[in-house]
Amino acid sequence: MRHKIFKNNVETLRVKGRAIMESSIDSRYYNRVAAVNAVLSGVAPSVAAGWFGMTGRSLSGWVKKADELGFESLRDKPRTGAPSKLNPHQIEMIDEMIQSAPAKYGVRVWDGPSLSEVIKRKFGVALGVRQCQRLFRKLGYSRLRPGTYPSKGDE
Repeated sequence: MRHKIFKNNVETLRVKGRAIMESSIDSRYYNRVAAVNAVLSGVAPSVAAGWFGMTGRSLSGWVKKADELGFESLRDKPRTGAPSKLNPHQIEMIDEMIQSAPAKYGVRVWDGPSLSEVIKRKFGVALGVRQCQRLFRKLGYSRLRPGTYPSKGDE
C-alpha cells in the first residue's frame, strides 16, 4: 500500500482541522453528525472517535441521543451565565478610572481589592476581588507590579 507524502506535518494539519471543527457551534454540530453517521455506516465507535477527535464514550452517547431524539438533539444548547452586575457604560467608566491616578479615588494602587472597594463606593455594586481581577484582564490590563531591587551597597 502506498503512503501519501505530505508537505506539512500530518499531526499539525490534524490539530488545525479539529480546531476548525470546534470553532463554532455549527461546526461542532456538523462534526458530531459526521461522527454519528460514520458509526451508523458500520465504523467502530472507537475508530470513528479517533477520526473526529473525541472520546468513544462521547460518540456512543451521541449515537444514542440521535437515535432516541433525532440529529437536532446534537446541537449545543445556549449557555447562559449570571447577568453582569455592571452595565457597559459603568465598565467604560471603570476603564477610564483605571487609566487615571489611583490616589484620585482614595487607593494606593490599582489591584483587585482596591478596584472592588472603589466600585462598591462609586456604583454600589459588590464585586469580589477575583471578579475585579477578571475585569482588569477583560479590559486589557496585565498583572505587572513594580519589583524591588537590592541596593548595590556602599561603594
